[in-house]
Amino acid sequence: MKKSLRLPPAFFLPAVLLLLPAFGARSAPVLRGGLYAQEASESASLEDELFGGDEELFVSPDEAQSSSGQADSDSSTSGRPLKFQADLQKAMLSLEGEKLRIGGSLDSSLKLSCNWAEPYEPKPDSTLKTTLNANLFFDARPVENLKLYGKFSFGFPFEKALTGQAVIVVPPAILPPAGAQLPAFVNVPGAVNISIRELYTDFSLKDIAFFRFGKHAVKWGTGYFYSPADIINLSRIDPQDPEADKEGPLSLRTHIVIPGTQHNLWFYLLPPTDSSFKTENTALAAKAEFVFGNWEWGIGGRYRYEQAPKLVTTLSGSIAGKVAVFAEGIFAWGSDYTYYKNTADSTYTEKNKAFFQTTAGASYSNAKTHTSIAAQYFYNGPGYKNTKAVQTIIKAGFEEAQNKNFLHPAVTAAQNIASMGYIGQHYIACTLSQNKIGTEKVRAHLFQQFAVSELQGISVLTFSWNPNRLIGFSAGPNFIYPLSPESQVKSSAGLSLSVKMGGGKF
Repeated sequence: MKKSLRLPPAFFLPAVLLLLPAFGARSAPVLRGGLYAQEASESASLEDELFGGDEELFVSPDEAQSSSGQADSDSSTSGRPLKFQADLQKAMLSLEGEKLRIGGSLDSSLKLSCNWAEPYEPKPDSTLKTTLNANLFFDARPVENLKLYGKFSFGFPFEKALTGQAVIVVPPAILPPAGAQLPAFVNVPGAVNISIRELYTDFSLKDIAFFRFGKHAVKWGTGYFYSPADIINLSRIDPQDPEADKEGPLSLRTHIVIPGTQHNLWFYLLPPTDSSFKTENTALAAKAEFVFGNWEWGIGGRYRYEQAPKLVTTLSGSIAGKVAVFAEGIFAWGSDYTYYKNTADSTYTEKNKAFFQTTAGASYSNAKTHTSIAAQYFYNGPGYKNTKAVQTIIKAGFEEAQNKNFLHPAVTAAQNIASMGYIGQHYIACTLSQNKIGTEKVRAHLFQQFAVSELQGISVLTFSWNPNRLIGFSAGPNFIYPLSPESQVKSSAGLSLSVKMGGGKF
């Protein structure tokens, strides 16, 4: 195999980001306004509300001027320190007054979907999906500088079947020889549909070093639709639902605030969670974050034995205080994926090659017109330049799985390819939201994505009407279509109608 180091044009974005100077710091920004305005969730800790967990608190120029305008004209204190001091005092009072918080949320709705796939037929494939999901959390502070937190999710269907392929280890009294492993198909009904989303403890040392141990989500990237810099969490962003909670790993996090500055350092120890618990399966990660003016820069990395080491860099800020912009860059030596040439048996790996991932995007909101827009481009270096062959493998694997031929090589190949998340190299996503159409109770939202390497486009238009806080309706068409006659994708058209009933947070 010929080994060469080829630098795609997209390499220059992370290269520029890595060379940026740093002059002051906080953690990765919460981009304010429009699609990027993030409210503190019902399960957010006081530390997260102040510091955004692993995500930085970004103060816009308007906010800074507003805060500083309340100060004495002779005072040299800027808007950011004033806001920080006010939040810190608020947190101290809350810590003194609350020893235990218990709460949660309930999401309840019905969604009717009709889909017409090519070749189009008069009768659509229709489904009626029930959403009845809930989560419960507790936030306990039994003593000073100690926090215990847990979040649990459950929902409909309340019981789920565990179906799929398993490996049976032969016991000593059975032939063939003891220890042999045989594949088997299992279908076990009655498993309770409940999961532990977060479970951790926080403690601190003299307000300089803050520790968190347990399962929790990590916020590293700045991207909205795509975030290659998010190299720790167990789940990826869904471009059609980018604000959904992500699942985090088990880790020991150390957050150090350098005294007298706003510089932040983050260190992670991710112990092995597989059944072997081997020490070499422990991963290490670290990140430093800085701020200069209205721009914020972060740099970090992750290492685990026998996995591709990665370096990441992020940048976010605003242009003229109106347009929020962000970018991420990834450098990895080697890839952890299994690749395929033309068939499910033609596998190969890439262990001694440089890979790059970059993304950049922007968002803008206009409060007068109630309009928000966001767009992002993603270059995925580890993906396939031409996805025609692997899409054929995925289709074959799906057909074999439908026939319950789980041992077929195409099924394994399809699983390996799907584990990449994005099998191509070029993606573009954008949204346009009109948050008031005559009245604030009527809104419209357009989502558009182009998977350039797969030659596929997706368009989703949604109109929503919320007559009151307890009920809401949404409806709209969606389309999947090829971008070229050479595309392996068949077109389809759909129509959905959703009714949200009650629910809420408590």
